[in-house]
Formats: sequence, structure tokens, C-alpha cells
Amino acid sequence: MKWWAILFLTLLVWLQVRLWSDDGGIAEFRELSDRVAEQQKANKQLEARNQELFKQVKALRNNDDAIEQYARLHLGMIKPGETFYRFVPTKK
Repeated sequence: MKWWAILFLTLLVWLQVRLWSDDGGIAEFRELSDRVAEQQKANKQLEARNQELFKQVKALRNNDDAIEQYARLHLGMIKPGETFYRFVPTKK
């Protein structure tokens, strides 16, 4: 009966050491939980960005006005016969 108590106590001490140690213990669990939370936040931001890009793609596929607006804003294009004016700010 005495050797069962020693075995049980040894097992209990070993489990406590594993629980509180840095390798596979509570500290690592908390660190991984924090990293998971950060990654989930980043994923939500990327999902929102993807949704916005999907909306833009849908608009560009279905709407000629959206294509014209994109070409004017991002590519600097103008229609034939239009005059492009560029205002350069003066240095003070």
C-alpha cells in the first residue's frame, strides 16, 4: 500500500511540473490563446477587405460607369476631347 502512495505522489508531482512548466504548460496555452485571438482579428479584417474587393469586382463586371470611374481615378484616363488640368500647389 505504501508504494501506491509513493507512485501516486510521484505522478502528482510530475503532472504539476508539466502543468506549470513553459513547455506545454499553462504559460504556453495562454500564449497560444493570445496568438489565436490576434489571428482571428486579422482574419476578420481580411474577410472585410475581401468582401469590399468582391463588391468592386461585381460592380466592374456589371456597370460601365464603374469601369469609367475606376479608369479615371486609378489609371488617369480621360475621354477623347476632354482636357486634363493638373494643379500643382505652390511652395510657401
